[in-house]
Amino acid sequence: MPRQNRAWSDLPPELLSLIAERAGLFELLSFFRVCNTWHSASSTSLAHIAEHEVNKGPWFLLYEDKNSECQLLTATGKKFTTSLPELDGTTCLATYGAWFLLFKQGGSMFFFHILSRQRIDLPEFPVPELTDHVGAVSSSPTSQDCVVCVISRSDDETLDAKLLFLRDKTWIGSEYSHPRAKTDTIKSAGYNNGTFGFFDGRSQTILPTGNIRN
Repeated sequence: MPRQNRAWSDLPPELLSLIAERAGLFELLSFFRVCNTWHSASSTSLAHIAEHEVNKGPWFLLYEDKNSECQLLTATGKKFTTSLPELDGTTCLATYGAWFLLFKQGGSMFFFHILSRQRIDLPEFPVPELTDHVGAVSSSPTSQDCVVCVISRSDDETLDAKLLFLRDKTWIGSEYSHPRAKTDTIKSAGYNNGTFGFFDGRSQTILPTGNIRN
């Protein structure tokens, strides 16, 4: 009886899931991209192991504007080269685990998971172009409690804060009095225990979420 060849994409989903459960993160990243069937079979395993690996320590993403190829470097020194064309033409405003908050000129803003490549589109940002904007995220964008905050200086006396509560799907604009003389250029932002913090080279500015004037 002649031997019948079977395409790899035709393997039973149950078998593919068992294989995915036993693979490491970098094997899963390759497994995940073979075809739609393998993608579906490995999604749960990839999400679980990615969260575990990211929580082990800081990751670094080395990316060049010349092409979409980039390198992921883990806290343990593991390196993985991949192509992320989704990053082309974007500016990263904030991260949360493996989620990147990305902005494209014109006002397009979205979350992108650099391992699973899941994308979550956000309402159009009220400002079409970035200047000195920095951002922070309160929690995973998969949670309806997630809050996005993007801040920039509107004039010498005022900081302009834009907040998005994901459950409301509407950007809220607020002004925060803080003279330029008190701060250098705002370089980064963070979130902790209900407050957003924005940092320059000298100090930290706290913007209490609950006290923002709508």
